[in-house]
Amino acid sequence: MYKRIFLGVSALALVLAQGTGAAELPKATQKALAELKLNASMLEGLDAELAVPKAWLDGAAKEKEVVILGTWDDKQFPTMTAAFRERYPSVKLNYHRAATASRGMKVVIALKEGRVVADVLTSIADAYGEFDKMKAFADLRDMPGFKNLASDYVASDGSWVSHKLSFRCMGYNTARVKKEELPQKWDDLLTNPRWRDGKLAVSNHPNAWLLALWSGLGDEWGRKFTKQLFEVVRPQKRKEGMTAATALTVAGEFDANIPAPEWRAKEYAEKGAPLGYHCPEPVPITVSQIVMLDKSPHKNGARLFINWILSREGQLLQYADSYAVPVHEALQSSRFVPFSDTITGKRRLVRDDGVLGSETDKKMTEMWSNYWTGSGGGKK
Repeated sequence: MYKRIFLGVSALALVLAQGTGAAELPKATQKALAELKLNASMLEGLDAELAVPKAWLDGAAKEKEVVILGTWDDKQFPTMTAAFRERYPSVKLNYHRAATASRGMKVVIALKEGRVVADVLTSIADAYGEFDKMKAFADLRDMPGFKNLASDYVASDGSWVSHKLSFRCMGYNTARVKKEELPQKWDDLLTNPRWRDGKLAVSNHPNAWLLALWSGLGDEWGRKFTKQLFEVVRPQKRKEGMTAATALTVAGEFDANIPAPEWRAKEYAEKGAPLGYHCPEPVPITVSQIVMLDKSPHKNGARLFINWILSREGQLLQYADSYAVPVHEALQSSRFVPFSDTITGKRRLVRDDGVLGSETDKKMTEMWSNYWTGSGGGKK
């Protein structure tokens, strides 16, 4: 489904007067607001978002810890969650940055064996279907934070919520590429000879960008685009991950790469590297999901953590730490979108983990894989 991104700073009601209650906020939150040059009034309504049942607080204190498997950087996580620890000092966040299999299929296998190895998981990717078959997720609709998100960013049955948005577009070397050469629509990438014969690089992550486009624009478009991408454009097929490929764009190994993570591109650009970011239309977006296992032994602490990360405070600290784009409805602003000039006002196509493993995903993966290995596009 096409939707229109409208990200205006005015939507945030950034008032000029100093907000009230700033001194009552955790020190980590005050520090983040100061560094971002934001007013404490940004957090108006936070108390209601964090108003959870006393039973959750008492239960979490008895449980002592929450085991979290996720994708946040090990060094960033303590900074990002400093305000949580100030608010809930009795709850230890036992966090582990985990590979896809470790926060996905290994957790599934453990559940089948009767073991629960985590309470909270993020970005479960293609293991989603296995978890869903087992009805392994707790219902999160009783959390105040669930109401902070638009319907695109939550499961209707409450089995998952999103904690950030990710754009997966083009990173390009500003010393080698002129802005007028950038494709306005994805089809322009195919018709402009400027991008052919290795000037563009793609990494083996079609799920991060092409799946959203294929799902939204249909099989006919997806097959035609993929065929022409590999047969006409002939990009470099890189084995590196998205982040490493973006670094090679900075180094001039090629002129541009797809997909490029916007947060990493932002970091490079702020350091003065010759890197720009561009999203042809429609903009492919992935939502990073967070779930709680229904058999979690630390349900109360898990509820507190997920509810906090969905709050204005949690979303702001996550952004301050890693430029993670907020999902909170009150924070849908260009202020919190890196390279908003190339995203604002454009149509978007959103992909959640539920699409992974679908028939559309299988069709795309088969065709992409055949081209990637050199055996051609496969079935027509």
